[in-house]
Amino acid sequence: MIKHYIITNRETGTTPGKNFVKVNAKEYLRTDGCEEAQDNLRYGSVTFDPKKAKKLSDFSINLYPDLSVEEFEKMHETGKTPKGKELGSHKVFSDLYEKGKNSPKDNEHTLVFVHGFKSDLEVAMKTLAQLHSRFVLNPDCPVQNIVMFTWPAMCKILRYRDDARDAVLSGYSLARSFASFRDFLIERFKKDKDKDFCEQKIHLMCHSMGNRVLESMVTHLQSMGITINSVFGEILLVAADIDYDALERPKPLYKVIDLGERVHVYYHEGDKALGVSESTKNAFNRLGRWGAKNTIGLPDDVFQSDVTDIRDDDGVMDGVVHHWYYYNSKAVAEDIAVVLGGGSSVFTM
Repeated sequence: MIKHYIITNRETGTTPGKNFVKVNAKEYLRTDGCEEAQDNLRYGSVTFDPKKAKKLSDFSINLYPDLSVEEFEKMHETGKTPKGKELGSHKVFSDLYEKGKNSPKDNEHTLVFVHGFKSDLEVAMKTLAQLHSRFVLNPDCPVQNIVMFTWPAMCKILRYRDDARDAVLSGYSLARSFASFRDFLIERFKKDKDKDFCEQKIHLMCHSMGNRVLESMVTHLQSMGITINSVFGEILLVAADIDYDALERPKPLYKVIDLGERVHVYYHEGDKALGVSESTKNAFNRLGRWGAKNTIGLPDDVFQSDVTDIRDDDGVMDGVVHHWYYYNSKAVAEDIAVVLGGGSSVFTM
């Protein structure tokens, strides 16, 4: 059995139900995504056998509560954590920090992943297993830990607009999580000032509508007055379902480079999922289908990787739609592994 981590704003309840799965002694997590994005966050771990991870029941999810919105806002104003409050965020952050600090080699990197639309809890967990297979098991990739932010998307293609709304709402939750992690690092660095710091890198990858979550996160960080620090190493925007001018000033993602060292935009001109998105759901071309509209206006250290010519998308749907190539294409997955290790993408123009 292996263990990775999740952060979620999916709905939790105290009574069992058809579309709920037990995640601790008192709570059940909603599985179908048929709810509005919640404000309260849960942090926890997911354990599974990579060889048997085929359905939701093959994953064991254990979640811990964290600060409520009111508690978070009060803490943000006062700078003080509520006394006697055991935080799920501290459990997860501490676990990852100690893993990285105690690793004898520079190969204990963490990948934070934000999934896209059409991802109920079962699909999200299967994606987690796919990420483990493609990146953790790749000896050339430094990633050993995965943290998935899973928000209430549904596994229904016709509920696109519901997912789009929830993606924007979920950006506030991710912003709070980012702020909590930033505060955690500041506190740990103070405690470890005379010791060795954890110098392992944390990377961020957003797929499809997960990029809207990121866009909304940056917007909320700015409105909350939280400084956008360089917390991440590599930032990957894959098949991004956002406007193709999203990286230009004055759009919020113009500041995405301030979150990390480099940004790579992976796009595929044959991405039919984004083709439908731009022709029936949105007014502008999609970044994940055409790349950035104005390359001259891109911030420094933002690179574009055109994967249009790949020929190894696995699966019938994937080979036609070209939307999930970050794990279904061996060529792209290996390229991403190289980028996560600090190398250059072979697809970059």
